[in-house]
Amino acid sequence: MASGSAVPAATATAGSPSSSPSAWPSSTLSKCRRCTGAGRRRHTVSCRATGGRAPLAPRRGVLAGLTGLAAYPDFAAALAAEADPKEETYLRGDTFTGEFLDCKGKDDGAPFPCPPKPSIPDFNPPGTVPPRVRRPAHLMDQGSIDKYKEALKRMKQLAIDDPNDPRGFAQQAAIHQAYCDGHYKVAEATGDPTDKDAPFDVHFSGIFAPWHRMYIYFYERILGSLINDPDFALPYWNWDAPEGMALPKMFKDDCSPLYDEHRNPAHLNAYVNLDILKDMKKPPVKFDPQAVPAKPYTGIVKDNLCTLYKQMISEGKDATTFLGGKVCAGNKYDRNSGTSGTPESSKAHTSIHVWTGDPGYRVKGRNGTDYAGGDMGFLGSASRDPIFYSHHANVDRLWHLWYTTLGGKNFDDPEWLNTSFVFYDEKKQRVRCKVGDFLDTAALGYTYADDEPLLWRDSKLTERLADAATKEPTTSPSLPLSLPNPTVPKVKLVVPPPTTFPLNLREGQSVVVRGVARPPRINKMMQMEELVFDGVEFNPGEASKFDVAINVPLEVADDVGPRFVEYAGSFASLPRGGDDKPGAKRKVPLKLLLDDVLADIGVGTDETVNVVIVPRTPGITITSKPTIETRDRS
Repeated sequence: MASGSAVPAATATAGSPSSSPSAWPSSTLSKCRRCTGAGRRRHTVSCRATGGRAPLAPRRGVLAGLTGLAAYPDFAAALAAEADPKEETYLRGDTFTGEFLDCKGKDDGAPFPCPPKPSIPDFNPPGTVPPRVRRPAHLMDQGSIDKYKEALKRMKQLAIDDPNDPRGFAQQAAIHQAYCDGHYKVAEATGDPTDKDAPFDVHFSGIFAPWHRMYIYFYERILGSLINDPDFALPYWNWDAPEGMALPKMFKDDCSPLYDEHRNPAHLNAYVNLDILKDMKKPPVKFDPQAVPAKPYTGIVKDNLCTLYKQMISEGKDATTFLGGKVCAGNKYDRNSGTSGTPESSKAHTSIHVWTGDPGYRVKGRNGTDYAGGDMGFLGSASRDPIFYSHHANVDRLWHLWYTTLGGKNFDDPEWLNTSFVFYDEKKQRVRCKVGDFLDTAALGYTYADDEPLLWRDSKLTERLADAATKEPTTSPSLPLSLPNPTVPKVKLVVPPPTTFPLNLREGQSVVVRGVARPPRINKMMQMEELVFDGVEFNPGEASKFDVAINVPLEVADDVGPRFVEYAGSFASLPRGGDDKPGAKRKVPLKLLLDDVLADIGVGTDETVNVVIVPRTPGITITSKPTIETRDRS
């Protein structure tokens, strides 16, 4: 959520003082005696976010004040227009803007009204100005660190001094929760009354990257204004470079406003694991930047670089794959129709959230359920940790690199470009922000430093999990198979029974869907092959993940990962609360690009393939058999 459509003065007092984002403890950072030079550290009162935390925002106190989201301004007229119900596109001639959502709801049985919707001016990019340079957090000089600490200190203090000010840290954090955790409701998007209360979420669609860019843009601008520094630039957490694959030191001082007490204590001095959901019990690897070897990289560093190569190169072929699908099907809004792009669905983004969050800390979601993994590890509380903004600055940087350095091309259709959201700027003025105005970082007045080489560009997947895996035996179930690859032990393949759907996945029990047909490609240069799961059903309140590989025997499937050429991709979801009842399921599609995988393992044009599904968490259902489809590049 962006800088601020949270809690205007007219509604800030709604909600109970104990839980509203405006009700911060009166104690502040000054309570830390070590920070003021008094006492020894072990005997002081901790300043760990006693006054600088943003509590989970109840809908009454936050939603009533949020003023932007996606919408169609003339939705009734659009429904009357002719449209191809099979066409996956936004409504022609209409814009996805804030009036589409209904912010009316109930909290403890009491309704709260939507704020009025006056005319909101459009955001005007600052244009050509000397750019603010966002730099890697681990390379920041002390002067720049001190500026950020002072700016964030003032932002947190502002939330205490004036809870109605949308620039306060609690209000800023509440924006992400409301946009990403089901606070908004769709206002009869399909014309079907049963769809009226469908929660809106910027995830699982092509809205994810531009919305988060807007969010951190205004967060950065507000910070700069609080210290009267127009050149202030948000540092990014450079977890895609070996030297940045750990929590930056500037976020570890427990008397700093950059600190958050709810981070995994076992990971504070360890390498990030960009595939952490593969094995949550795997012990962390101690971080030592001096020990990072020259090429070739090995171990956790190599796995992380291969993950980034997969995300940025193999899966970054076009806008649909990289940015994600659209959340509209034909002439109606359908939150289950969109697909995640690689900046969101990649193991890197989700893994950083899970890796950072504290598994021993539980937060209560809006549905009353306690969730483990706060702050970063739970979607509703992630933005309460200052590292969130530097994490997403790096996600934004990777998008920037994709369409500049790597030559990617964003969507160019008007519906996506005119998708808009409303934010408070650094002057506390509401502005309507269109996606098309947030595609050029130079026009927005910022850029990214190129202090370190992009080592993941040279980390192409080359290892074979099983060289003989392109054919599984069809006669003798106990036929021994010799594996030339010395890194993989010899195994005996056992032909499993046919897989039936719906398929309930069980952690540790991989399954194979054999003989999946591939349609012919008329134009190999302009068409791509995608593995399509029409429905992945999962518990949104839990971390969910499964990996997918092509043509590997089940006996070695558990080793599937980003360094192997047979790895096709993953489904991964961060825990969220929203309005979902405990145990409720959500269903979304999943699409994985196969071009590089099929070429690397040498699958012929007319050959069928075996799709191997490797569950990493329980509770996921594949509703129907996966298929392979072709589509034109977007």
